[in-house]
Amino acid sequence: MSDDSTKNDDESLFLSEMSGVTPLKSDNKIKFKNKPKQAPRQDIDETYSFAIDDVFSDAEMVEDCPDILSFSRSGLQHNVLKKLRQGKHPVEHALDLHGLTVVQARKELQEFLGECEAAGIRHAIIIHGKGFRSKDKPIIKPMVNRWLRSVDNVLAFHSAQPKDGGSGAVYVLLKKS
Repeated sequence: MSDDSTKNDDESLFLSEMSGVTPLKSDNKIKFKNKPKQAPRQDIDETYSFAIDDVFSDAEMVEDCPDILSFSRSGLQHNVLKKLRQGKHPVEHALDLHGLTVVQARKELQEFLGECEAAGIRHAIIIHGKGFRSKDKPIIKPMVNRWLRSVDNVLAFHSAQPKDGGSGAVYVLLKKS
């Protein structure tokens, strides 16, 4: 048997097996969501440095924390909060605190909030994790909850949608600079 006859047999066999198959439509392609843009790291002057008020600022204090984090300052419109909860605002900047100590996370959060203000960012996401690697309870998550409440520049925050990290992340709405 020659290679040409084997090739023809394989081709005819393939075509007979595919006789009832219809091709996929071109709109059935997977659409990937673009990653949030990272604001350019720059030297933040004292104008944009944030002091996170916290009596236990450097202590690794374990406290009870709800599964879903939610906070808003008074005076925000209901529709703005609803969009935040639903993750409908485009995320402009992201911070991942996985694997950091409380001291490192606090420092990163302060720098992140300064970068956001300097770049005029209003919608951000902070990934704090769910605390699965912690011994008893999450450590970073309740601290982020406390720290964000103490920063005047933070208008609201809410736990993210499952596609963005669920209860292991928060959407943050910041004041216009």
